[in-house]
Amino acid sequence: MIGSAHALGEGWLPGGRRARLVAALVTVAALIGSGLIAQSADGSESIAPQGVLVVGDSITASYDALPGSPTEGWWSMVGRHYGVDVHPAAEAGSGYQRPGARCTGATFGDRPGLWELPPPSLVIVEGGRNDWAQCVDGELVPASAVRLADAVDAFLTRLATTWPDATVVVLAPPWGPLQAELAERVTRTIGAVVERHGLTYVSMDGVLPAAHVVDGVHPNRAGSIAIAERVIAALG
Repeated sequence: MIGSAHALGEGWLPGGRRARLVAALVTVAALIGSGLIAQSADGSESIAPQGVLVVGDSITASYDALPGSPTEGWWSMVGRHYGVDVHPAAEAGSGYQRPGARCTGATFGDRPGLWELPPPSLVIVEGGRNDWAQCVDGELVPASAVRLADAVDAFLTRLATTWPDATVVVLAPPWGPLQAELAERVTRTIGAVVERHGLTYVSMDGVLPAAHVVDGVHPNRAGSIAIAERVIAALG
C-alpha cells in the first residue's frame, strides 16, 4: 500500500465505466488467488494471461519493481496496492508516433512482442510526452496535432481489435516543468481521441512539479507516488 489516493470530484468517472474497471481488477486478483497468475518475489516476472499490462515511455521503463526503492515505478506501486502483478512494456523516448531510443527504437504500436502477449484484463497506457516531436531522417522536428491524433487513434483501435475483452485506461502524459509550454496541446490532442473511443482518460495535472522530478521530466519517488495515487483514484 502506498497511502490513500487523491479523491476526485463526484461524477468524474461514469458509474458504468468504473464498474468495468473494478471488474477487471477483481478478475486479475481472483486469477492470482487461483494460481493462474504467478507472482515473483520481486514482482519482475512477466504476466500470465489475464494480467495487467502497461504500455509506456521512460516514466515507466526507467523504473523498477523493488518496494521502497527510490526508483520504484508508479506501476509497481499500483500493482502492490491491488495485490496484482503488472507487466511493463515500455521504452524510453517512445510515444504513440515517435520511436524510442533516439529515433531508432519502436513506437507503442511497434513494440516488439507486444501483440503476442497473452490477453490482459487491464491495459494502462502511459505516455505521449515525447510526441511533441516526430523523427525525420533521424532528427526530431515538431509533430502536428493531426499526426499525433492519427497515431493515438490507430493504437487504441488496435488494442480494441486485438484484445476486445480488455479494459483500457489512458493516462494523460505526466509532464514535469521542462517544455511545459508543449503540454497543453499534446494532452488535449490525446484526450480528444481517448474520448472518442469512450475510454477513461486520467488527468495528470499537478503530479510532477519541480519537487517531484529529478531532471525536469522524470519522477523521483515522490513523483512516482503521485502518479500511482492518481491512477489508483481513477481505478477505484
